[in-house]
Amino acid sequence: MGTKDTTQKRLEDFEDIFADISNVLLYDGEDVIKENELETVTAKDTYTVEQQIHEVERDVAKRWRYHSLHISLIGLENQTDPDYKMPLRVICYDGASYRAQLNAEDPKKTYPVITLVLYMGTETHWTAPKQLTDCFKYDERLSKFISNYKINVVELAWLSDEQIMKFKTEFRNFVELLRDTRLGRKPQYSPIQLKHVHELLQLMRVMSGNDEYEQLLKQTTNNLKQNKLKGDELTMKKIVSLGFDEARAEGKAQEKFATAKRMLALGKSIQDIMLITDLPMSKIQELQAEIKSA
Repeated sequence: MGTKDTTQKRLEDFEDIFADISNVLLYDGEDVIKENELETVTAKDTYTVEQQIHEVERDVAKRWRYHSLHISLIGLENQTDPDYKMPLRVICYDGASYRAQLNAEDPKKTYPVITLVLYMGTETHWTAPKQLTDCFKYDERLSKFISNYKINVVELAWLSDEQIMKFKTEFRNFVELLRDTRLGRKPQYSPIQLKHVHELLQLMRVMSGNDEYEQLLKQTTNNLKQNKLKGDELTMKKIVSLGFDEARAEGKAQEKFATAKRMLALGKSIQDIMLITDLPMSKIQELQAEIKSA
């Protein structure tokens, strides 16, 4: 179903998700950045060292515009484990974006670059450096001459419940999964209507390692096709509830099949088996044929 890196990018690349993440983390949940003000920019920048061209690639990046004015470039970097060299990586990403602005026709139309490091670990806090000067040892007498560079690390699994409730899209459900995984409890999902159910469930599957999310995705796809589930009912609570109901029904059906097979093996009549299991004659005859052909 895809790697962690790929599935993280797929969900975050939607403008509504990206705007939601940015508004919560940059503006404390205020609806400042509109999804229609975002434009996707290439996640790759190049630089040359010793006549060799190298690439730096962000996870997700979007330019925030208001009318013709560029307000900012916002980049998201996903980390499931602390990275000791993250400040070096971020300064390369940001530097490449500023380098691109040097080629702008109007030198006054430059804009800030913001990178948010979304830490998705659930076992430990971020333990790696959060600023450039923590990445190396140096003579303290040089401190005033070294330009430091701090990075913005957001520990999603440690956000408060109040902060998590400020997310307005299904990204809230994903953060709830991280929080509850950290706390060692069953996920407690808010009733957020899902627009990107496929990408959300894929990400939950990959991040949790729980195959039940893959099964939920298949069940939800079928339920939508069969009109068992309507678009306005599409919430994690609803699809999990339906998934469990269907799993229980499947379990009961398998139990009936097993009982019927045992009774057939004991030579019981089809009528007796129908009475005990409530299975139709056609199904019992099908099971009987399976036993004979085995």
